Amino acid sequence: MADADAQHTVGYVSARGTVDPGHGTKLPVHNPATGELTATAHEVSPQELDDVVEQAHSVFTSTWRGVDPSERGRLVAAWADAIDSNRDALADLEVSDVGHLRRETMGDIQTCVRVLRYYAGMADKLEGRSFAQVPERLAYGADEPYGVVAGINPYNGNAVFIAFKAGPAIVAGNCIVLKAPEVAPLLHFRLAELALESGIPPGVVNVVTGRGDVVGPLLTTHPGIGMVAFTGGPGAGREVIAQSARNIVPVALELGGKSPAILLPDADLDTAIPSVLHSNFVKSGQSCVAGSRILVHESMYQQVCAALAATAGRIRVGLPTDPASHMGTLISRAQREHVDGLVKRAVAAGARCLSGGAPLDRAELAGGSFYQPTVLADVADDNPAAVTEAFGPMASVLSYRDVDEALARANATQYGLSAQIWGNDASVIQYLARNLVAGSIWINTYRAFHPTVPFGGMKESGFGRENGFAAIQLYTRHKSVVWDLSTDRVLPYS
Repeated sequence: MADADAQHTVGYVSARGTVDPGHGTKLPVHNPATGELTATAHEVSPQELDDVVEQAHSVFTSTWRGVDPSERGRLVAAWADAIDSNRDALADLEVSDVGHLRRETMGDIQTCVRVLRYYAGMADKLEGRSFAQVPERLAYGADEPYGVVAGINPYNGNAVFIAFKAGPAIVAGNCIVLKAPEVAPLLHFRLAELALESGIPPGVVNVVTGRGDVVGPLLTTHPGIGMVAFTGGPGAGREVIAQSARNIVPVALELGGKSPAILLPDADLDTAIPSVLHSNFVKSGQSCVAGSRILVHESMYQQVCAALAATAGRIRVGLPTDPASHMGTLISRAQREHVDGLVKRAVAAGARCLSGGAPLDRAELAGGSFYQPTVLADVADDNPAAVTEAFGPMASVLSYRDVDEALARANATQYGLSAQIWGNDASVIQYLARNLVAGSIWINTYRAFHPTVPFGGMKESGFGRENGFAAIQLYTRHKSVVWDLSTDRVLPYS
């Protein structure tokens, strides 16, 4: 879609199918790499959201809850197949919507397919359990769906977040209302259309969009929503928790991180340095698990700083559509200003800029929101760069004397989403892995996601786990059934 097709509007997807109301608030959708207007998005109104949720409840009670689990799995597998068959077009759509490199968007599409296929295979393997075998009594438990649940997603991995939330939710028997990010909503709508085309009943996978501070509370306080899964920042997460108290519904939160990457003295630097930098610069740094605090042993600190600066300097920032580009654009000018302001505050507080540190506006990039890959050295623990999630291409390097200092400083943050350890001393690695306060510990690897491995945060990075059977537990509530089978009993008041 180009300017000539800017009339294209995404409305919402519900049990009524794809709806374009043709009225109401319209939000512009821009290609962040070029600045061109690509579409408009309809901001769902309270009345429209009421209808979406009400119709989803009707589908849940009349249809989806009673669908045989193996059939649910077949339909989700068909959805995954449809996404896989359209992966090239979907990746292109996401490139124009988010500004990630095409290989990055393709990776997200492939992850989406893999996650959905995993949950499709799990559908007929969800089992209850029986409890203590008390004579003449049968007691068993069942994990049941909530009904209609909400999933609120950010923009930096649309395909992945759709699969993480919709996959386990609908396999467990729920219908789901996904809130697409208003800055990049197009893939949400296209994947929901593919769900319909794959045979999933209308009303099972619903999509709305709109400004977070407008539509978000409509979902989180809606009396028809049984639980809320939210991915975003701690500030918005606190608001979700407060809003969920209105109807006393459970929430699952993934709220970002300020993750440490510890380089031990025996680390293989040829592998560790490009890997740690890539964890910071993939998707232009818009990643919740960026290893943004690189803790380096003092014996090799200067060597590592020089290597990091040299490697960062070789990264080619360019248009996401250019196969030669190593890094694309940030999502918006506002996000670029946030990153640039953080870098400037960090330098003013004593950090030393080794590489980058400024926007990138050369001719072919002038319409976008590009920023140079930035490495900061001599970063103190209270420096803004060490405490604030940049969500941009900014890595900080810190020096430590011994492993206990590295551990203490790695844990000295309100976040606890992920951590990286690079080295070969098994006893030290195990000591760190046992004591680091983070939901995922990656050893000599990074961003190592798999559908079977639970993922989620500690501390202010949130709670609840995605992936694996743990995600099914997020979207179900337990019911205990106790059946007295005795025929000879003493009755009260007899």
